[in-house]
Amino acid sequence: MQIVSVRDKRVKALVQDPTRTSVNGFNALQVRKVAEMIGAISVMTHPLQLLSVPAWRAHELTPGHPGKWSLWVTPNDRLTFHVDLDRQEVALLDYEDYH
Repeated sequence: MQIVSVRDKRVKALVQDPTRTSVNGFNALQVRKVAEMIGAISVMTHPLQLLSVPAWRAHELTPGHPGKWSLWVTPNDRLTFHVDLDRQEVALLDYEDYH
């Protein structure tokens, strides 16, 4: 899927250059995980494909946020995004602190 908008500047840096090994504000583990997730999001055709990586704990944030998905990065942090299946687009890709 095409990523059409990114909210977090650290995530945006990894979307623009997935080969980066460091991003200001992320530790090395966060950079690696987020870069892997962005790669998977870019090639998926449906968000259910993300369930193939159990460690990411992929799930749709329903009922309050239909179409918004979450991936587990750290115990407190999630990579979230909205999916438009008809357009095959991911929007509002963000890095959020859930606690």
